Amino acid sequence: MGVSNHVAEATALVDASDQAALEAAGKKQVLKREWNFWAALGMAATTLCTWEATSALFAGAYTNGGPASVVYGFIVSIIGTVCIAASLAEMASISPIAGAQYHWTAEHSPPQVRVFMSWIQGWVTVVGWQAAIASVCFIMASVVQGLIAINHPSYVAERWHATLLMIAFNFFACLANIFARGILPITETLSGFLHVLFFFVIMIALLATSEKADNADVWASFINGGGWSNDGVSFCLGFITPAFALAGIESVVHMSEETHNAPTTIPRAMIGGVAINGICGFAYILTILYAITDADAVLTGTTGQPILEVFMQATNSVKASSAMLCAVEVIFGFALFGVIASQSRLMWAFGRDRGLPFPAFVSHITAFNQAPTNAILITFSVTCVLSLINIASTTAFNALIALSTLGFYFSYIIPIIVFALRRFNTENPIRFGPWNMGKIGLTVNILAMAFCTFLIIFLPFPPALPITGTNMNYAAPVFIFVMGCAILFYFVVGKKVYHGPIREVEDVPGSLGSSSEVVHDYMFHKE
Repeated sequence: MGVSNHVAEATALVDASDQAALEAAGKKQVLKREWNFWAALGMAATTLCTWEATSALFAGAYTNGGPASVVYGFIVSIIGTVCIAASLAEMASISPIAGAQYHWTAEHSPPQVRVFMSWIQGWVTVVGWQAAIASVCFIMASVVQGLIAINHPSYVAERWHATLLMIAFNFFACLANIFARGILPITETLSGFLHVLFFFVIMIALLATSEKADNADVWASFINGGGWSNDGVSFCLGFITPAFALAGIESVVHMSEETHNAPTTIPRAMIGGVAINGICGFAYILTILYAITDADAVLTGTTGQPILEVFMQATNSVKASSAMLCAVEVIFGFALFGVIASQSRLMWAFGRDRGLPFPAFVSHITAFNQAPTNAILITFSVTCVLSLINIASTTAFNALIALSTLGFYFSYIIPIIVFALRRFNTENPIRFGPWNMGKIGLTVNILAMAFCTFLIIFLPFPPALPITGTNMNYAAPVFIFVMGCAILFYFVVGKKVYHGPIREVEDVPGSLGSSSEVVHDYMFHKE
C-alpha cells in the first residue's frame, strides 16, 4: 500500500510539473498524457525507420557516388543528425509543446521578425510533414507492388494501382488514429521493439546466406554516373540517401503535450531514436552492399524494388525474400501511424494559434477520443488528393514528395539559428530546461547549421545531366512555390489574424510558469 502511495505521489508530481511547463509555454492542458519514455522512444525510432527507408532508396546512390559515397555519407549524416537532434532537444526541454519548430522560432527570434518567421516556419513544417505522409504511403504501395511482381511475374504494375493502395493505407492509419488513440502508445512501444528485432533478423539472414563482395567494392567503389564534370558534386549527391533516411527526427516532439515528464522524456527519446537508427542504418547498408554481387541485376530487376533483388541474390528464395520485405512493410505501417499522429498534433497546435484557415475547426478536440480528429481528417483528405496526382504523373508526384526532405531540414535550421544567436543575448538569456548540452551547446548548434546548409544546397540538384523533364528535381521549384504562397498568404490574411503563439493562461506568481523564472511571456499575444 505504501509503495502504491509513493508511486501515486510521484506520478502526481510529474503531472504537475508537466502542466507547469505547458503553462510556462502559455498553453492549457487539453490532451490526455498517456505516453511514457518507452512509447516516445518507440515512436522516435519507428517514424525515422532509417534502415527500412534505406531498403527502399539505396539504389539511387549507384548513379551518384556509388557505395563509397553512401558509406561515408552515412557516417557524416549520423554526426550531423545527432547535432540537429541535440539542438532541437534543448529547445524541447525548455518548451515541450506540440507546435515545436514554429513555437521555438517565435520564442527565440528577435521581436521585429518573430511573428513573420514563426508563420513561415509553421507552414513549411506542416507542408513538409504532409508530403512525408504521402511519401510513406507511396513507398508502402510500391513495396506491395514489388511483392506481387516477384510472386506473380505476369503482374503489370499500374500507377492507379499504387494510388488505390496509398489511399487504403492512409485510410486505415487515420482510422486507427481516430478510434484507437488510447492504444497508440502501446503500438508505438511494440513498433520500436519490432523495428530493432526485424533489423537483426534480416541482417543475420543476409550475412548467413549471401556471397560477400570485396572490401574495395564497398569502401572504395566510387561511381559518377550522373554526367557531372566534378566528381565532388556526384559524391555529395550520394549523401541524399542517408539524409532522407534520417529526416523527421522531431516527430515525437509533436506528442509532447501527451507525454509524462516531457521536458526530460522527449529530448531523451529524440536522441535515443537517432542513435538507434544511426547504428542500425549504418550496419544495414554495409550488410546490403556486401550482399550485392551483381549490381546490374539489382538495378535492372523487373520488380521495381532493388532491395528484393538483393534479397534474391542472397537467399535465392522467393518466399524468404518476400518475408523479409514484408517485415520492412510492417514497420512502414507503424511509422505511418506515428507520422499521421505527429502531423495532426502539429496542425492542431498551429490552428490553435490561428496559423491555419478555419482555426476553430482545425484545433477542435473531440470528446469521444480526446484527439484532434478534425486535423486527422484534413490530413487524410490532403493525402488522398496528393495520391491522385500519381495517376497522372509519377514525376509530378515525386516533385511533391521531394519537398518533404527539403522542408524538414529548412524547418530545423531556422529555430537552430535563432536559438544559437539568442545564446549571446545577455538582456534576455536562455533559461535552459533539465536537458541541455552545457558549454558544448553552441558548437553543436554550429555543426547542425552547417549540415542543414549542406543538404539544403544539394537536395535540389538533379540526379543526372543533361536535365530533362523526367530526371528534373522539382524539389526547389515546389519549395519556392510553397514559400511564395506562405508569404503571400501572410500579407493578405495571416498578418491580420496571426500574432504568434497565443497565451491561453496567465502566469502564477512563484510557479514554474512565472515570468520571473521562465522567459516565455515576452513572446505571446494574449488571447
